[in-house]
Amino acid sequence: MMWEPLSLARVRPQRPGNGSRAAGQLRSAKWLFYLGSVVFVVAFAWILFSVEERHEEIGTTLPSLLVVLLIAAAWGRGPAITAAFTVSVMSNYLLVPPSNAFTIPTVREAVHLVGFLAVAVGLGTAVDRMMQARAEAAQAAASERLQRILLGCISHDLKTPLAGVIGSLSTLIEERALDEPARHELLTIAYRATKQLEQFVAHVLEMTRLESGDVRMQAEPSDLSGVLYDAVDQLRDVLDGRPCRVEVPPRLPAVHLDAILLPHALINILDNAAKYSPPGTPIEITASAEGRDVVIGVADRGIGIPAEHLHRVFEKFHRLRQPASTTGVIGGAGLGLPIAKGIVEAHGGAIWAEQRQGGGTIVNISLPLQRGCR
Repeated sequence: MMWEPLSLARVRPQRPGNGSRAAGQLRSAKWLFYLGSVVFVVAFAWILFSVEERHEEIGTTLPSLLVVLLIAAAWGRGPAITAAFTVSVMSNYLLVPPSNAFTIPTVREAVHLVGFLAVAVGLGTAVDRMMQARAEAAQAAASERLQRILLGCISHDLKTPLAGVIGSLSTLIEERALDEPARHELLTIAYRATKQLEQFVAHVLEMTRLESGDVRMQAEPSDLSGVLYDAVDQLRDVLDGRPCRVEVPPRLPAVHLDAILLPHALINILDNAAKYSPPGTPIEITASAEGRDVVIGVADRGIGIPAEHLHRVFEKFHRLRQPASTTGVIGGAGLGLPIAKGIVEAHGGAIWAEQRQGGGTIVNISLPLQRGCR
């Protein structure tokens, strides 16, 4: 590519990139566990209350303890502590005479609550530690797998351009009788291969910085049409005369974005569209306001993406194995779209791909119109 690799040395994001949505989903899941423990205990208390004539015989302490044990074993310490307090409150309200009324807790109820809490904290802490150890083991396995993939990609993606550089330079050294056009052609091959190496290394470094949170967002209200046209201008050499149409409504509101990072994401998407579509086919860029978001679409008429790969194209090192031409499989590290995904999510947005009617692919970016919308 004929653009300078972007330095992402502006550090620490205001929100995490790739992990922001996952972290939000994890917090939501935890609150669901707390809510689930309350609902479970309330339902349990009503069941005991519905057999009021028998609960004196079967007792309530053991069933209540079993409920706390189950919740601690399934969901961990926090929901178990919530369950312990909830079961004590419901028992006082429903099962301690007079029923359907709160009374001053007795010493026996206090002892039961302490026992429930001890079980919740003890077993819940053990379960939390086990879950954490399991998550760390899964993360270590994923990291090891990533390292294997990275080594495989490096061995594959560095071999071809290095071979081009070495072959061209060795020919220049050994064949001294070459005329000027032949020397220029060999130097051009070496230059292009070197640029390919530079792009590969830059992508690997950028992906590493995005995942480590080493990118600081500097979002400010910006004219989106200018950002789109600038991205296209930076890729003129890569587009190589390919028609590229930009359609932006004249009254589109300003968008809070980083004027350096977002164009870089768009460049990666446009480069991917050009790489996987035949020469001369058009690329269309559109933007529209939809509710509190603005949606950018980059559409091509390339080979398209199979339905089962629409989500996987944003995974690191994932590449389609279908060539856009007879020249063979398209080169690259498989990091352009993952980097774009990290940048978009750092803006509080979302990115997804869909199949285009009539052939080709549309990559959509959704960005909040106002800071903090999401």
